[in-house]
Amino acid sequence: MHHSQSRMIGRLKALLRTGSICLLVTGALLSAGCIFAPPPVDNDNPSLYQTAETPEKLLENFTLSYETRNIDEYLHCLHDDFEFILLEVDWADYNGDGIIDHSWGRDKEEEFTTGMFMSDSAQNIELMLNGTSNTEYYGDPTGATRQLVRSFELKVYFVEDGVQVGHRASGEAIFLCRPDENGEYRIWQWTDLSEV
Repeated sequence: MHHSQSRMIGRLKALLRTGSICLLVTGALLSAGCIFAPPPVDNDNPSLYQTAETPEKLLENFTLSYETRNIDEYLHCLHDDFEFILLEVDWADYNGDGIIDHSWGRDKEEEFTTGMFMSDSAQNIELMLNGTSNTEYYGDPTGATRQLVRSFELKVYFVEDGVQVGHRASGEAIFLCRPDENGEYRIWQWTDLSEV
């Protein structure tokens, strides 16, 4: 496996396991070497919601932007003060300041995800979020922030030595979604509860 692919797989497990998906460096969720064929994808007809006036529409846009590798729409789903909260097994110094990070912000999320979306190694990305919960987040006295718990399955397909290989991550995540100044929901916090 090439170094860029192993970094991408690390990001895969660290983002939707160590939960969002691409250049991360640690984790243990993958079934590396599992070969499976991806279904055909119709990237010509994506239908993003123009505005995410509900958290459910936000997560639909989030999923579609991931699968179509649309970095602008993906970042549009994230709040300005976005935070990705890592599992302890994935704690590391991601910004090079000598301090172990328990989370990262929007800038690192953009860096990792852009790297994965722009990579020639990853041929196809599938992300499925399952669940219907939408509850009040009690840490927000205004009641505007909503908490959505979702199980996820993430598959990224590569070509390694001429053979198509699929890597998989799965588990659970908590999305705290709150409206921005225009009333459009954005992901404020993403907590990784992935299977280890």
